Amino acid sequence: MNFFKALLITNIIILILIIPGFIFLNKYITQRNNSNDPNTAKPTSNSSNIIDLNIEDNIEEDLDDGKLKEESIIIPTELQPSYNEFKWEVLKDKTPISVNDNVNFPEPEEYNSIEGVTTFRGNNYRNSASYGTVDVKEEKLEKVWSVKIGYIDTWTGVGWNGQPAIVKWDDNIRTKMNIFDNKKSKNNLKEVIYGTLDGKIYFLDLEDGKYTRNPINIGFPIKGSVTVDPRGLPLLYCGQGVEKNGDVTGKIGFRIFSLIDQKLLLFINGLDRDAYRYWGAFDSTPLIDAKNDTMYECGENGILYSVKLNTSFDADAGLISINPEILKYRYTSPSLKRPGMENSIAIYKNLAYFVDNTGYLHCVDLNTFTPRWVRFVNDDTDSTVALEVSDDKKVYLYTACEVDHQKSNGYSYVRKINALNGELVWENKYQCSYNSETNGGVLASPVVGKNDIDNLVIYNIARAWNKNGGKLIAFDKETGKEMWVINFNNYSWSSPVDIYTKDGKSYLIFCDSAGYMYLIEGKTGKILDKIPVGGNVEGSPAVYEDMIVVGTRGQQIFGIKVK
Repeated sequence: MNFFKALLITNIIILILIIPGFIFLNKYITQRNNSNDPNTAKPTSNSSNIIDLNIEDNIEEDLDDGKLKEESIIIPTELQPSYNEFKWEVLKDKTPISVNDNVNFPEPEEYNSIEGVTTFRGNNYRNSASYGTVDVKEEKLEKVWSVKIGYIDTWTGVGWNGQPAIVKWDDNIRTKMNIFDNKKSKNNLKEVIYGTLDGKIYFLDLEDGKYTRNPINIGFPIKGSVTVDPRGLPLLYCGQGVEKNGDVTGKIGFRIFSLIDQKLLLFINGLDRDAYRYWGAFDSTPLIDAKNDTMYECGENGILYSVKLNTSFDADAGLISINPEILKYRYTSPSLKRPGMENSIAIYKNLAYFVDNTGYLHCVDLNTFTPRWVRFVNDDTDSTVALEVSDDKKVYLYTACEVDHQKSNGYSYVRKINALNGELVWENKYQCSYNSETNGGVLASPVVGKNDIDNLVIYNIARAWNKNGGKLIAFDKETGKEMWVINFNNYSWSSPVDIYTKDGKSYLIFCDSAGYMYLIEGKTGKILDKIPVGGNVEGSPAVYEDMIVVGTRGQQIFGIKVK
């Protein structure tokens, strides 16, 4: 009897040990299969247009010319999409096209074939909002011109992230545009193009601030930054931030205009029936793949859009048209509380980076439209990531979050991350005040230092050392150590801009919420000059050689010279 009792107890123990293992194995296989099946995401009315895509969780390929060939890349388990229960799918919009498999963005120095600043932070690495060099003699700032602009409801002047584009057009193209005759005939005309909260896109002469042509009026606030086609084609890209103008509710979405005659060529409805979030704003700015004639743009509805433009341009006749074909990448996860992207997409070769409103940093392979890795970064992130390739050919990104979901006493995390596999290199955190209207933490994009500050990355952190104050901090790129810090009495959402002399000496242009612009020595953090601009600067400056352009909530656009 004792023998059978012992045998029974032994069998029960074995079953207790084995059954959970079978349950775990079954769950793992199910999760693995589901994670690679795009059809497990919520179906839509055009679910028949889903392109069936699968990738393996462990990526062990090499990266070379946009394809993985040079070095082995293994994604840590905790950063794999399946581990985070992310599911994704790619939807076609009417026209039957497929994912492009030869995406290969150039180095940032080769992104623009036109002189100037064409997009937010300048290029596909999002690492520069200045063009050319500056001849600094006095280390002073001087207001050269200003232009009065308007408002819609409480949306005044220029808001976050409002950066202008500044471009010098090819002479032949300029003569075909609807630029005013006195400006059309001007040698070396540099045109400032600025989308503002009064619902207009302004066109100004960089030299004197005079109008080069009539504004485009979309009638609703523009919160983001305009983009000019980096190929020098007369195409203008513009997102919209708000759909209200008094009692009027209008369309909200993303637009492409011809800069020959300012006619609308494409409108993407932000209230997309394929989106998981019913929110139509586009604060993000796009990037253009010149080789493949394709635009990539993130929406606050949670969709990454790929738009094959099929551009036709006859320079001699002054005719331009597009015939868009659209793919939509969408994703979902049980941990996703608020899909949608307000920061702008950055791209290294075929790898795209953005952060969503929940706080997930994504790396998406544009050759397959599949996620390589995702990483939780603690909070909503409006700051656009910046990319860098080191001397030893390693690829890094810099990112920092705001204090939103964390509420009071939350932290803004500043991080350097391996861009190929998502692993953390270093991080620093700063406790910031919370305000539901004007968030603390990082809203601005960083300066990735070059020349005499090539060892520094510089971040602007709002509400970081007192309720209303802010910090401008230069971090050592290798270690994350603070190299210099400036404590300001007023916070800032504006992105600082780095400018350089011909011999590589750096200066920073920095603006704050009290309405001041600063000229700062890049290497030391020494404040060299400070001038008032009459209103909170939420937007971000752009610089063409020695001229700075920035708009304020005080309903003015300024042209300011570095002397």
